[in-house]
Amino acid sequence: MTNASFDEIDPLLEQCAKKDLPLVCANPDYIVHLADGEIAHMPGKIAERYQGLGGGKVFSFGKPQIAHFQACLRDLGLDKSQVAHVGDSVQHDVAGANACGIDSILVTGGVHSKDLSDYSIGDLPDKADLQRLFEKEGHIPTHVVPMFRL
Repeated sequence: MTNASFDEIDPLLEQCAKKDLPLVCANPDYIVHLADGEIAHMPGKIAERYQGLGGGKVFSFGKPQIAHFQACLRDLGLDKSQVAHVGDSVQHDVAGANACGIDSILVTGGVHSKDLSDYSIGDLPDKADLQRLFEKEGHIPTHVVPMFRL
């Protein structure tokens, strides 16, 4: 859903909210940057919208919930000291990794790239900009990289 408004989905959400139906959100991320530079809504944003409309109970599973990280560790058969979580969202990736005691690697070329002044994709942001972002979001990653390239 790339439209900044919820015109396409609001009628359905409103019908479901009137019936007090539960909503299952399997990925609580809010936004994603598409290859063409457009920003698209993710399921977490839609679940938040549903709650705002007075909808039924929302069941979420994924980042930043600790159970998500614990399930991954269990399924991989690894101790948290053996992994680092890589992601581009301080709210979801870093917050969840921190809550579970896992090292985190924030990729700044993702959802927060526009939050960093004078930032060019592929360059490491200014330390002061990063500090402001971390203070605003309330979470600090273990490591920061500008992006991954193939």
